[in-house]
Amino acid sequence: MSLRARKINRLIFIVFLAASAYALARALLPDNDSIGLIPWDKAKHFIVFYVLSILASLALPLSRLHRIGLVILAFGGAIEILQAFVGRDASWFDLFADACGISAAFGPMLVSKWWRTEARF
Repeated sequence: MSLRARKINRLIFIVFLAASAYALARALLPDNDSIGLIPWDKAKHFIVFYVLSILASLALPLSRLHRIGLVILAFGGAIEILQAFVGRDASWFDLFADACGISAAFGPMLVSKWWRTEARF
């Protein structure tokens, strides 16, 4: 790995950090049992990690998507571990929903990248 300076979109990186902090706070604070706009917990996990993945890929355009995805998935795993300490339910299904959100964000990007480089007619 070279020590070259990475190109970082600072504004989007700040938005990514704010969104991550908000997701962490909402995951660790007591649940208010309100229905809200999205009633299904797994859909919330999917959407949050989809958005975090998109923001991270825009903030770090020269980073590899699989590395970004692994870091974001580790963040989701850390949230699940921390939830066990604050009286919330930790679930493997939540982590699976996180992984699905990350995959849904990065899947089309990887296919598009492959299509541009490999699929020549």
